[in-house]
Amino acid sequence: MEREPAEFFQELKLLVSDYLEARLKLFKYEIYEKSAKISATLFSSLVIAMLASMILFFLSIALGFYLGSVLNSYGTGFMIVTGFYILLLLPFIFFRKSWIEKSIINSVIEQLMDKEEDEK
Repeated sequence: MEREPAEFFQELKLLVSDYLEARLKLFKYEIYEKSAKISATLFSSLVIAMLASMILFFLSIALGFYLGSVLNSYGTGFMIVTGFYILLLLPFIFFRKSWIEKSIINSVIEQLMDKEEDEK
Protein backbone atom coordinates (compact mmCIF):
# COMPACT_ATOMS: atom_id res chain seq x y z
CA MET A 1 0.00 0.00 0.00
CA GLU A 2 1.55 3.24 -1.15
CA ARG A 3 1.33 6.53 0.67
CA GLU A 4 -0.08 9.59 -0.95
CA PRO A 5 2.46 12.25 -1.95
CA ALA A 6 0.88 14.86 0.33
CA GLU A 7 1.19 12.49 3.30
CA PHE A 8 4.81 11.72 2.38
CA PHE A 9 5.77 15.40 2.16
CA GLN A 10 3.95 16.16 5.42
CA GLU A 11 5.94 13.43 7.17
CA LEU A 12 9.17 14.62 5.51
CA LYS A 13 8.47 18.18 6.64
CA LEU A 14 7.97 16.95 10.20
CA LEU A 15 11.21 14.95 10.11
CA VAL A 16 13.22 17.88 8.72
CA SER A 17 11.71 20.19 11.34
CA ASP A 18 12.62 17.75 14.14
CA TYR A 19 16.13 17.36 12.72
CA LEU A 20 16.72 21.11 12.52
CA GLU A 21 15.40 21.58 16.06
CA ALA A 22 17.74 18.86 17.36
CA ARG A 23 20.71 20.40 15.52
CA LEU A 24 19.90 23.82 17.00
CA LYS A 25 19.79 22.35 20.51
CA LEU A 26 23.08 20.57 19.92
CA PHE A 27 24.66 23.80 18.68
CA LYS A 28 23.42 25.66 21.80
CA TYR A 29 24.80 22.96 24.09
CA GLU A 30 28.18 23.10 22.34
CA ILE A 31 28.26 26.89 22.80
CA TYR A 32 27.39 26.45 26.49
CA GLU A 33 30.16 23.89 26.90
CA LYS A 34 32.77 26.06 25.19
CA SER A 35 31.73 29.11 27.21
CA ALA A 36 31.98 27.11 30.42
CA LYS A 37 35.44 25.80 29.48
CA ILE A 38 36.72 29.28 28.68
CA SER A 39 35.21 30.69 31.90
CA ALA A 40 36.76 27.93 34.00
CA THR A 41 40.16 28.41 32.37
CA LEU A 42 39.95 32.18 32.83
CA PHE A 43 38.92 31.87 36.49
CA SER A 44 41.63 29.36 37.38
CA SER A 45 44.24 31.46 35.55
CA LEU A 46 43.16 34.56 37.46
CA VAL A 47 43.41 32.75 40.80
CA ILE A 48 46.88 31.46 39.95
CA ALA A 49 47.96 34.93 38.76
CA MET A 50 46.67 36.57 41.95
CA LEU A 51 48.44 34.08 44.20
CA ALA A 52 51.66 34.35 42.20
CA SER A 53 51.43 38.15 42.43
CA MET A 54 51.07 38.01 46.20
CA ILE A 55 54.07 35.69 46.50
CA LEU A 56 56.12 37.93 44.22
CA PHE A 57 55.04 41.01 46.18
CA PHE A 58 56.15 39.62 49.54
CA LEU A 59 59.38 38.21 48.11
CA SER A 60 60.14 41.62 46.62
CA ILE A 61 59.61 43.31 49.98
CA ALA A 62 61.85 40.73 51.65
CA LEU A 63 64.53 41.22 48.98
CA GLY A 64 64.30 45.00 49.35
CA PHE A 65 64.81 44.77 53.11
CA TYR A 66 67.63 42.25 52.70
CA LEU A 67 69.48 44.37 50.13
CA GLY A 68 68.85 47.42 52.29
CA SER A 69 70.43 45.76 55.32
CA VAL A 70 73.41 44.58 53.25
CA LEU A 71 73.92 48.04 51.73
CA ASN A 72 73.05 49.88 54.96
CA SER A 73 70.34 51.83 53.09
CA TYR A 74 66.82 50.51 52.73
CA GLY A 75 66.10 53.11 50.05
CA THR A 76 68.94 51.78 47.90
CA GLY A 77 67.78 48.19 48.42
CA PHE A 78 64.24 49.00 47.29
CA MET A 79 65.55 51.06 44.35
CA ILE A 80 67.56 48.04 43.16
CA VAL A 81 64.44 45.85 43.33
CA THR A 82 62.44 48.52 41.50
CA GLY A 83 65.12 48.81 38.81
CA PHE A 84 65.02 45.05 38.32
CA TYR A 85 61.26 45.15 37.78
CA ILE A 86 61.58 48.04 35.35
CA LEU A 87 64.09 46.01 33.35
CA LEU A 88 61.65 43.09 33.32
CA LEU A 89 58.75 45.33 32.33
CA LEU A 90 60.36 46.94 29.28
CA PRO A 91 60.41 43.84 27.02
CA PHE A 92 56.78 43.12 27.93
CA ILE A 93 55.77 46.64 26.94
CA PHE A 94 57.57 46.44 23.60
CA PHE A 95 56.60 42.86 22.72
CA ARG A 96 53.17 42.57 24.36
CA LYS A 97 51.35 41.99 21.08
CA SER A 98 53.60 39.16 19.96
CA TRP A 99 54.04 37.51 23.38
CA ILE A 100 50.98 38.07 25.50
CA GLU A 101 48.11 38.91 23.17
CA LYS A 102 48.91 36.20 20.63
CA SER A 103 49.29 33.55 23.32
CA ILE A 104 45.91 34.49 24.83
CA ILE A 105 44.24 34.48 21.42
CA ASN A 106 45.81 31.10 20.59
CA SER A 107 44.69 29.69 23.94
CA VAL A 108 41.08 30.79 23.44
CA ILE A 109 41.04 29.44 19.88
CA GLU A 110 42.51 26.16 21.12
CA GLN A 111 39.75 25.91 23.73
CA LEU A 112 37.10 26.60 21.09
CA MET A 113 38.56 24.12 18.61
CA ASP A 114 39.01 21.35 21.20
CA LYS A 115 35.52 19.96 20.61
CA GLU A 116 35.92 19.87 16.84
CA GLU A 117 39.13 17.88 17.08
CA ASP A 118 37.45 15.36 19.41
CA GLU A 119 34.69 14.80 16.84
CA LYS A 120 37.18 13.93 14.07
